[in-house]
Amino acid sequence: MSYMGFAAKAKKIVYGKQGLRNYIRSFQKKKLILIPKDVGSRVKLDVIKHCQIFDVPYIELYCSKSTLAKALGKQNISVIGITDENIVEGILKMFQ
Repeated sequence: MSYMGFAAKAKKIVYGKQGLRNYIRSFQKKKLILIPKDVGSRVKLDVIKHCQIFDVPYIELYCSKSTLAKALGKQNISVIGITDENIVEGILKMFQ
């Protein structure tokens, strides 16, 4: 959660349907999508499908949408992408 807080303060997160699709298709080298456990099945399948097509890693979190939104200082966030490559590396190392 602390990495996500850092990303939010640095404005290095992407959210929203179109924002995430553009991010997944972008030419950025290191990308990461974070999906909370209680996101809707339709949204989850759509995001995972796009991640698999464009070879973008994703992590299904153990926290809820409300916990994620609170950590980011936002409301009603279901899926986010991290745009800072250093934060992406740090999160991936924690989950490996």
